Amino acid sequence: MDKKPAPANKTKKIAVAAILSSLGIIFLALGSLIEVLDLSSAAIAGFAVVAAVIELGGGYPAMIYFAVSILAVLMLPNKFPAVFFIFFGSYPIFKYHFERFHPVLAWAVKFSMFNIFFAFMIVSVNFLVGRGVLPLSGDGHLSDVFGDFKIIIFAVANFAFLLYDIAMTRIINLYIVKIRRIIGLKNYF
Repeated sequence: MDKKPAPANKTKKIAVAAILSSLGIIFLALGSLIEVLDLSSAAIAGFAVVAAVIELGGGYPAMIYFAVSILAVLMLPNKFPAVFFIFFGSYPIFKYHFERFHPVLAWAVKFSMFNIFFAFMIVSVNFLVGRGVLPLSGDGHLSDVFGDFKIIIFAVANFAFLLYDIAMTRIINLYIVKIRRIIGLKNYF
């Protein structure tokens, strides 16, 4: 017999999902207001999705990802943190599933996904900048900014992604071992 979650339990999960979504928006808004924090604020906002994967499971992480993405595009004055989050905010969901594979295969899939998302992000942002939707300092497109350094940009981005994944794994472990006990969400549901 399939058990349905108790209505109070479902309500609690929706409330926690709403809180995590608002935290994600707050971090992205910070990155929108302080331009040097746009990429790091998107990475930090991704930890709202991480907490949802750990605590809520099911479709809640995807719901938080979509809610934060849509609200960030609609509300933020500077759209770059929203763009970064749209492309990489779903990574914690994928990371959870990919790490079930053999480590070599997991890393191959992670880097493949990252490079596809990164290339698509560059093309999308270049298109949006060319249409005047996203502002870019100077008169050029992203291709003018990158010039002949595309391979170097991808190499640096892949190295940064490696460091981000390792840092995320360590923060997840810290959250599970120490922080989770302090905030007591495990006993909340």
